[in-house]
Amino acid sequence: MSGLEVAGVVLGAFPLIISALEDWREVANVGGFFLRIRKEFKKCLRDVQYHEILYKRNLKALLSPLIHDEAETKRLIDDPGGQGWSDGNLQKQLQGQLQEAYEVYFAIVVEMNETAEELKEELAMGKSDVQAKLKSPEAKNPQRPSTQSKSKAAKIASVKSKWDYESYRVKFSFNEPVRDRLFGKLAECNSRLEKLLSTSFKSPLLQSPTPPENRKDISTLEISLKKAFNKADWLFKALQKAWQCSCQQYHYANLRLEHRTLPETCFEIILMFVAPLSRNTTHWSWKELQCGHQPSCSFGQQLKPPLVLRPALQPTMNNRKAKGKGVVISPNVCPVSTIQLDVSTAPNPTLCQNLGDEQCQQCLGIVGHDGETYHLHPSTKRKQPGENGPLTLDQILSFDYEKKLTRRQRYAIALLLASSVAQLQSTPWLRNGLKKEDVQFFPCEHDDYDDDVLFHEPFISQGFLDPPNDASMSSSNEHNFQSLGILLLELCFGRRLEDHPYRRKLPEETGDAKQAFDLVAALRWSNEVGDEGGEDYASAVKWCFMSGNIADKSWRSEIIKNVIRPLESCQEHFRLTASI
Repeated sequence: MSGLEVAGVVLGAFPLIISALEDWREVANVGGFFLRIRKEFKKCLRDVQYHEILYKRNLKALLSPLIHDEAETKRLIDDPGGQGWSDGNLQKQLQGQLQEAYEVYFAIVVEMNETAEELKEELAMGKSDVQAKLKSPEAKNPQRPSTQSKSKAAKIASVKSKWDYESYRVKFSFNEPVRDRLFGKLAECNSRLEKLLSTSFKSPLLQSPTPPENRKDISTLEISLKKAFNKADWLFKALQKAWQCSCQQYHYANLRLEHRTLPETCFEIILMFVAPLSRNTTHWSWKELQCGHQPSCSFGQQLKPPLVLRPALQPTMNNRKAKGKGVVISPNVCPVSTIQLDVSTAPNPTLCQNLGDEQCQQCLGIVGHDGETYHLHPSTKRKQPGENGPLTLDQILSFDYEKKLTRRQRYAIALLLASSVAQLQSTPWLRNGLKKEDVQFFPCEHDDYDDDVLFHEPFISQGFLDPPNDASMSSSNEHNFQSLGILLLELCFGRRLEDHPYRRKLPEETGDAKQAFDLVAALRWSNEVGDEGGEDYASAVKWCFMSGNIADKSWRSEIIKNVIRPLESCQEHFRLTASI
């Protein structure tokens, strides 16, 4: 057979293997032992389907330079036994494309074919055996009187039948290592084939299915995340200085967490006023904003060189030059068009007042820090939660929460959290290790969303009571990623660490002792991640626990390489499965 024909034979082997598995299930159901092999059966079926998907992906990459019609390529792959695989012209094109790599390619697909045949033989049941096992005892002895006692021969036949079924069960259960060895050979062949094709010729289908903005090398992504780090830091400090009011301790900012792969950054925040009823003297409690540089904002174009206006009630100040950084608060409809404040000398409640002004619909003003300015534009994507406050990740992962997240949703959140740690670590937004109680979700305002809660848009909340302490955020423990590892572990399985038997067997404790026991239970639990989430996810979790404290400047590139990239690969698997 030619190399193209062998490729078609391998493709056709996967449905036959799945058919053999279905025979096992039917016999197991008749024999009454399917529940005893269900775990092994499902794992075997998933393995077959997984390797079939990878092989189809390699075939698309192989055929795309030869068949420029995508629909024709799909028809050929959907018909493994069709005449197209015997096309002599197509075979010549394949040899011309691969050139000296053809012999290596041929050896790989022949090895895959031999491995697939071994797997079929391992799972094979003769058709006569299957039909015999599927026949009911009544069909074999239709005229047996119901009142007649069993003869010795009948008892022997019954015992033999039970023994046959038990032998099938034992064979399927005990031969799992054999199947795993064959699946390992398929995985190795698929990997070698993919690498060979990627170095032999370039094809659009050989490229990663990741969107272009995610196909960045580590250094490029590191630059984008570093820029997001600086801008997020400056935004918080700009807001910190803009609260020139006596109720600052009741102000909170919620920052949306995003995987920021592009250099341009616009932040979504929700400002909240949370105070006892006796202290609630403001006209606002919730304001959703888009914060960033807005070249098209007409208000920004109106700004002239700094115009300092002194409010009538402001005390007379000495003419000494004030120390500290200036913050610009620029209301849209208020009489004072531009106010440049010196934070150390001129307290003013303008921002807090503007947030309660319902007439400000386009731009509430501009805040700035270290030369970076942020336009504050109102938004209405979400609605204010009820009395119980926003939904937290801790609540979602608890047993009490009825609407469970899908695996795809959980893994998407995991990527967002890992990327956000790379962006916000050691900024005022994330002063300590990220925990599931810190991650919040808000209901959507509009009806054009499938879910009431936007699970793909988590937030983190931070207050303004205490100014950020730069010394506290540069401690040696700032780059410890164990808390992130626990979060990824919980998202992998969709349950909280404290609910797992590994943790419940240990003392509850508090403080450092609790963290130590949490880590002991998490490390033990992490050994199961590979079977649940795959190698990429398992490697990301392992690195978080084993990396230790990273004090040098390379910590961001390390978390990109060892956590963010593997989690991106998990997202690629979901996209790949959906596209086939």
